[in-house]
Amino acid sequence: MVFIKEIGILINIYYVCHKILINSLRFYQSTYITMKYILINRNKSVTAKSNEDFVRWMRLHDMQVWEDDGDFMRGYAYRKFTFEKISIRTENVDTFVEDLQKNNLLKIESSKGFLGLF
Repeated sequence: MVFIKEIGILINIYYVCHKILINSLRFYQSTYITMKYILINRNKSVTAKSNEDFVRWMRLHDMQVWEDDGDFMRGYAYRKFTFEKISIRTENVDTFVEDLQKNNLLKIESSKGFLGLF
């Protein structure tokens, strides 16, 4: 009878430890998920956590100096429309990135997350 009780306690401990491990892996997976942003025409890529990080990277690597991401997006969209007749919305970062994808200027791929396991 005591032996069965000890087995029950061990099973409970295993279950609790398993839940803690799974929850911590989910946390780390969501924390470290990144995407690979590929500028198709330039054949350049960067890994970023969000669209905001990618647009910031674009702004910082542009030849012109911009005050903020909004200013950069408006300038980039103006150049694309002026020289290539490509219309890009600049209301927010997500619509900007979406239009880059729609016009085949950008490709986004999923990167491996936590320790390359997920």
